[in-house]
Amino acid sequence: MNPVLPVVDDTGIWDAWMSMLNVPAISAALELGIFDSLEKEPASAELLAKRLGYQVRAVRALLPVLTYLGFLNEYDDSYKLSPLARTYLLENSPYSYAGVFSREGRMLVRHKLLIEAITGNKEKHAGRDRPAESWESGQVDMEMAKEVTAFMHSHSMAAAVGMTHSIDFSAIRRVLDVGGGSGCFSIALANLDKEKSCTILELATICELADEYIADAGVSGQVDTTSIDMFREPWPNGYDAHFFSNIFHDWSFDTCRELAKSSFDALEPGGKILLHEMLLHDGGKMPYPAIAFSLLMGIGTMGQQFTLPQLREILESAGFVNVNSCNSYGYYSIVTGDKPGT
Repeated sequence: MNPVLPVVDDTGIWDAWMSMLNVPAISAALELGIFDSLEKEPASAELLAKRLGYQVRAVRALLPVLTYLGFLNEYDDSYKLSPLARTYLLENSPYSYAGVFSREGRMLVRHKLLIEAITGNKEKHAGRDRPAESWESGQVDMEMAKEVTAFMHSHSMAAAVGMTHSIDFSAIRRVLDVGGGSGCFSIALANLDKEKSCTILELATICELADEYIADAGVSGQVDTTSIDMFREPWPNGYDAHFFSNIFHDWSFDTCRELAKSSFDALEPGGKILLHEMLLHDGGKMPYPAIAFSLLMGIGTMGQQFTLPQLREILESAGFVNVNSCNSYGYYSIVTGDKPGT
């Protein structure tokens, strides 16, 4: 199978998908008194979180979504209510829609998870709602592995094929696809050039599934898997590029620095790191799918979406140089960095 480039990119799909966070963002803000607090006194995300006793990372992810929706205005990193929110989202307004969103929120799993992320009072779940916790532990059962791998493959396939039509991979011959899931990016690279070889570094259950995707794609001669816990075991050597798709956005800044250092140490001199991520604009407030995706990461992972300057700082802290980015497909970009040669 060698998929051709889709006739239209997937930005419209992302717009529709990320809109699912609109109602939970509003209903959680209502339940947690965020609108009422900002009506009394505007605040930055950090000050608001401190004032209400909430988690800074989650509040920082929530407020840009509410701003995009027109409920907040931001001036010099300080948020205040817009006339729209003051009219329709305050409990004491005669036109309040609080009853609507409170009822809708109670019926949504995302509402509950967002409340937990903002307050820090997380209940124990079966793992389906916060899969990053299983990846952090290094233990992923086959049921979860199948569900998450199929989910990631579904929303990554178009981007994988699109990437091969917009990024120059001619200088890269041997790729380590770190946390590569189903292998869709390695498969796309193998279809691009029969001389390229890729290895997917994943946990054992994911490798078992990836082997099936690879075989179905007919590229078993070019793509293989290696079962390694990227947080606890040494990474293999001999690769001239490390590829990460939607990996850094799952983790904290400190964990991303650790991943970047592991990559730098394992790469061959002159090697390259490639991060496939949906970047926030430098101000961190646009585009909408990226800020909504960042809120989703706040619910289900330890991470967030990044700006290019943030990723540049992370990569340069590990020793990478020449850190740059370019659009790869739809809302996605490839951020690259070089390991200096000997």
